[in-house]
Amino acid sequence: MTTIERITSVTRYNSMHSARDNFSQMLTAAEQGNLAVVSRKGQDSALVQVGRLRSLLAQIIRQHEPQVVREDGNWVAYLPGLPLAVEESDFDTAIAALIEAMREYADDWQDHLHAALNHRHNVDFVQFVELSTDEQLKEWLTAAER
Repeated sequence: MTTIERITSVTRYNSMHSARDNFSQMLTAAEQGNLAVVSRKGQDSALVQVGRLRSLLAQIIRQHEPQVVREDGNWVAYLPGLPLAVEESDFDTAIAALIEAMREYADDWQDHLHAALNHRHNVDFVQFVELSTDEQLKEWLTAAER
């Protein structure tokens, strides 16, 4: 078997040496919407375009679909199933505060929450947050409002 194997939209590199020698081609494959897979010590890892990964993660985290409601004259924004909720008098301020809370949660998850049984499964959400700009998070949070 050769060290590079091309299968439809997946290019496999069967060794770190091969992947290192073909890193530019790996990036090109990802930029074209394909996958580049590297095998190392019996484990496969994939290089994929960030936009594509964000889209897939957004589908995976649907159970946390944002809720923004008007309650007692204030805006309450929260993510079901996550310990993230804010209450502000202004809609835009509530969205900005929830984005800040999401970023803080992602930092806390990286620091220590990843080891907690009741937070461990939130890795997809954390990766979604970390791969998103504030503008992208705002768009995701307000999609239901449109």
